[in-house]
Amino acid sequence: MWHARQPFLSLLLSLLGLLAGCTTPYRPPVVVHGSTSFPGIAAIVADAGAQPVDVVLVHGMCTHDTGWGDRQIDRIAGITADHAPAPANGAAAATGIDLVERTRHIAGGTVRFHALVWSPLTTGLKRQLDFDTTGTPTACAAAGECRPRRAQLNGYVKDHLLNDCLADAVIYEGTRHAALRDAMVQTIAQVLDRDPDSGAPLVVVAESLGSKMLFDALSAMLESWDPHMRSLGQGAARRLGLLFMGGNQLPILSLAEQPSTLRTAAPQDALQRFLDLRRRQGDRRMEALRRLAVVAFTDPNDLLSYRLLPARYAAPDVAVADVLVSNDATWLGLVEYPVTAHMDYLMNPDVGVMIACGWPAATGCRVAAP
Repeated sequence: MWHARQPFLSLLLSLLGLLAGCTTPYRPPVVVHGSTSFPGIAAIVADAGAQPVDVVLVHGMCTHDTGWGDRQIDRIAGITADHAPAPANGAAAATGIDLVERTRHIAGGTVRFHALVWSPLTTGLKRQLDFDTTGTPTACAAAGECRPRRAQLNGYVKDHLLNDCLADAVIYEGTRHAALRDAMVQTIAQVLDRDPDSGAPLVVVAESLGSKMLFDALSAMLESWDPHMRSLGQGAARRLGLLFMGGNQLPILSLAEQPSTLRTAAPQDALQRFLDLRRRQGDRRMEALRRLAVVAFTDPNDLLSYRLLPARYAAPDVAVADVLVSNDATWLGLVEYPVTAHMDYLMNPDVGVMIACGWPAATGCRVAAP
């Protein structure tokens, strides 16, 4: 919903583009030195044979609706789709998280997509910031509503990137943290409980804050006192073979969870904690952990994202790759739209191809024409 450009900004940047052109420095993407090769969904599906592969999508900060789930499923599946899309199944879970589910036939196999739309959990709280929305300026010295004059770019960033997007992270790291995490736990359990004995790989595609919410939920499931919930968490941890992260925010979000005492080393972030719990499960079935490929896509002009740094996570059961991408054009070497830089990872065609085909791209991975 935030992809419409304000007329003034569009005109200004178009004029600048005529004078100096624009660049996309990481299109095609650059895989950072030291990264490990990774498969795509097509290869995972081919290896699974007749077993359906589950793909869980979780959006990040900023308001999203069920249309986001529809679009991302169509975009990812459409790259290597064999057949026309099946009708979507969307429903609001009792947890307040909307769940969009669709089954697609790709790469000779079956994929069950599950898009978790958690925006309804924070939308009401963010309405408290509506008074600050940029609008037609008013005479603030007079009686009535005060709408201060803002520069076009500042107003655009304030309304979207801060009031709508960063506000989600503030809410999640505050006193509502446990409630939001538990809602995610219940929704993930609802998805997994439909086929609890599946041995097929599990793939996750998560954006920004959604990555941390997912890791926190999976860790809570692995530590649950409820045997059934813990069993579902163990099944997910055992099956998880491919994890894509767009706009990684773990470094900055982990600052909110630092201990009060000074330490020489930073504590585990949400991903490290999940990986550690994954290795320590007592269930003997966990002995045969599927090797997990973790892939982080980062636009260096995304103000809210950080590279993953493979050395922090790499282990015999984990392979890590950092990929630099350009989600939008850089104008005059000075600016890239801050909102699209953070929100457009799954709309970036380069990212979509890598999610579908891996790196290096799998032989025979058929990429649909744009």
